[in-house]
Amino acid sequence: MTDLSDSLQRMTFAQLVLLLGFLTAYVLALGGMLGNGGRRNAGVVAAGCAAGFSAFTDPWEHGALLMVFVVAGLGLFVMFAWLLARMAAPRQAQPSQWSAPTTMMVDTLPPEQPHAESSGVPTSGAASAMR
Repeated sequence: MTDLSDSLQRMTFAQLVLLLGFLTAYVLALGGMLGNGGRRNAGVVAAGCAAGFSAFTDPWEHGALLMVFVVAGLGLFVMFAWLLARMAAPRQAQPSQWSAPTTMMVDTLPPEQPHAESSGVPTSGAASAMR
């Protein structure tokens, strides 16, 4: 681990820019802010930045290890944020407004439409012959 620490202390400005580019593009690729094409492009940029960062790191294995640690750290951050949000959210006795209804009330059904014969609207001969 001391070798990895030495590699981190010798990081150049280009490596820091590539690391920041990787973090930004990786978060955009995982998030829902962009469409499918934008997420794919962000994933390509993230992979390119990760490869560039690893290539500029001496030895390159330390750069690859740092990328793995960054991805794992972001995953842990998201997990803890989700758990904290779940624990802090108030309990709801009723289903939320976004959940699908499980039963349909009779009062919410649309009113029945009267048949053409009983409404007094004349029908054509072809339509009445089909009945």
